[in-house]
Amino acid sequence: MTETKSERVVGAAHQADRYPDRELGRAGEASLGTTLVIIGGVHGNEPAGLIAGRRVLDRIAREHGENLQGQVVLLAGNLAALNHEDPDLRYVDHDLNRLCTDERFNEPETTTVEHQQMHGLFDALEQIHASCEQAGRRMIVLDLHTTSAPSKPVVAFEDSLAARKHAMRMPCPKYLGIEEEVRGLVIDAVTRRLGCVSYLIEGGQHDDPVSVDVHEAAIWIAMDTAGILPLGANDGDPIGFLRSLSSGRSDTVFDVRHREPIRDADFAILDGIESGTAVLADKTVIALQGGRDVYSPIHGSVFLPNMQTHKRVGDDGFFIVRQISAGWVNLSARLRKADWVHQVIGIMPGVYHAEDSTLLVDADLACVLRRQVFHLFGYRLVRHDDRQGGDGLGRVLNGFKAFFAALGRGPIRGKDGKGPDADDDRFWIVQRRRLDRRFDR
Repeated sequence: MTETKSERVVGAAHQADRYPDRELGRAGEASLGTTLVIIGGVHGNEPAGLIAGRRVLDRIAREHGENLQGQVVLLAGNLAALNHEDPDLRYVDHDLNRLCTDERFNEPETTTVEHQQMHGLFDALEQIHASCEQAGRRMIVLDLHTTSAPSKPVVAFEDSLAARKHAMRMPCPKYLGIEEEVRGLVIDAVTRRLGCVSYLIEGGQHDDPVSVDVHEAAIWIAMDTAGILPLGANDGDPIGFLRSLSSGRSDTVFDVRHREPIRDADFAILDGIESGTAVLADKTVIALQGGRDVYSPIHGSVFLPNMQTHKRVGDDGFFIVRQISAGWVNLSARLRKADWVHQVIGIMPGVYHAEDSTLLVDADLACVLRRQVFHLFGYRLVRHDDRQGGDGLGRVLNGFKAFFAALGRGPIRGKDGKGPDADDDRFWIVQRRRLDRRFDR
């Protein structure tokens, strides 16, 4: 196959470069303001973020070294995969961007190659965070990725009010709720473990040189939003550049509703299916695996279809997303700040309090409320199943039925004689977002 220009540009840069150290450079001082940590290469075949980070640091060193009101640090994610002889290798043993759960952090570094990489990456993040806290300053993490399929740039984030301030500034489509469909994201672990705003950019296809330009523009915008260096210091137009790539959808917001895992090694996305393709529930064939058609269980649009060179069982096959309105986003910002909202939710029949702003919600009621209602009030789904609450009038009737069933049943007692046990699968678990709880304080 003839090598394309994009493969020559990004692929050659990746193969020629090695990453002996996790920290690839820094500029500025933590004592002067916010620290922006840029992570690239969480997957071995995604070096574009590192190339962009080095570009920005080089330019800062040449032109803006004394002007930074804060600090910028560039970290490589999965050194083992980045340095592997196969430039198409995404990970060695485990996907690092699915590994970062509390359970995995409790396992020894020697468990797998990616366990070692995870501990090394978070050791570096914790050291940077400690220096920020010592200086009384904030740390923000920007995680840069690329995709296997052709894609426009997007930003994905944990939908706290603090994260919105930064992610919503990016002039590209916004995606909420991906941390509910995939466990172990780096950005989710950063927020949970360190209490920092963290968000990610999908910059485009792996070997497309435009992906590097996208990441570079995103870094300049992130520095401006964090108050580290104003956009006026850049003679380009990062905001205009990203907006031009978004095809008029730079302010569009989507909610991630479904993840389809790969269950067979022969999984393949059908020709004509790409990010943004509209699909109908149980009608549109999206992929083939195990000799069978793969459909979406809900209607919406395809997001991140897996066209990796190396696919493995358990990887993400594709996601289904739905667009949500700007009015919904604005309303949720107001409602989640209101104490009475959380008080009312907490006394509903079928809802039980657990630790750390966590609620156990009767699954029959929760599936009617669905994630968009929980998201509206600032709660994330920690555990849920695939049951559906219906649509239209059927959904309303199911809601009344579940409400009065919970009311008539009365309180459920667990083994301790108090509320139900967290491992009771009759309940969904929802939790108020950590950074929103900090906002209240």
